Amino acid sequence: MRALAILLALVATAEARPNWRAFGGGAWMHYELSGLTEVDDTMRGSGTKAEQLVLAGGRLHGFFGKGDTIGFHGGFDFALGGTLQAGGFAYDVGLFPLGVGVRFGRTGVLALGTGVSFMGAVGTLDDAVLLPLEATLELGGGRLRLLARARASYVAGADGRQSAAPSAPFADELDATIGLRIGRHYEDYGFPTGNGYFVGASYRELAGTRFAGIVIGYSIDMATPRGKRDD
Repeated sequence: MRALAILLALVATAEARPNWRAFGGGAWMHYELSGLTEVDDTMRGSGTKAEQLVLAGGRLHGFFGKGDTIGFHGGFDFALGGTLQAGGFAYDVGLFPLGVGVRFGRTGVLALGTGVSFMGAVGTLDDAVLLPLEATLELGGGRLRLLARARASYVAGADGRQSAAPSAPFADELDATIGLRIGRHYEDYGFPTGNGYFVGASYRELAGTRFAGIVIGYSIDMATPRGKRDD
C-alpha cells in the first residue's frame, strides 16, 4: 500500500502547476502465487525438463499523463520459485518502461507495455533474455474486479526456447492469467481505491511445453480523481 501511495504522489506532483487535476493516473499492485503443471509437450526434449513450476512474487504497474484517460505506462514484475520434481531454482523478472494506459471509469484500465525480462530455472530450463509485449486489463470498482494479463515474448539466446510456443507462430513464448478479485472499494481524500483477494487460472507456453494451473493472490489498485466528476 505504501508503494502505491508513493507512486500516486509522484504522479500528482509530476509537474508543479496550479491545476494539478490536469494530470491523472493510477497504479495497481499484485502479490501472487502460481502453480502450473505440464499438460502437453509438443517438442519433447527441446528445452525443458520441468513438469511443474511454482512461482511467487509481485507486480507493480502504473500510468500517468495530462488528462485522466490516456497516459504513459510502466511497470516491474518479479517472481521466484522452483520446478518441483527436478528441484531447480526458477526466476522470472521483467521491467516494462515503455507503454500506454487507457483508463475506464474510476479505476478500470487497459495497458500495453514492453521492455525486457529474464527467465530460467537451474538445471531444467535454459536462462534467457526475453523481449515481451504485455497487455493488462482490470475492470470493476466494487466488490468484484476482473484481473487479466497476457504476454507474448521473443527469446534472445537459449536456442531450445526459440520458436517454441505451439499456439503462437508470432512469438517464442506465451504467458497469461485471468482471475476474479473479491474485495472492497473506498475513497480516501477523493482517491478511488480497491483491494482484495483473487483466484484465477494461469497458462504458459515455453520451450515447446504447455503448462496450466491456478493463481491466487492479493491486489490493490488506486487512481487519481477524474476531473469534475469527482470534485
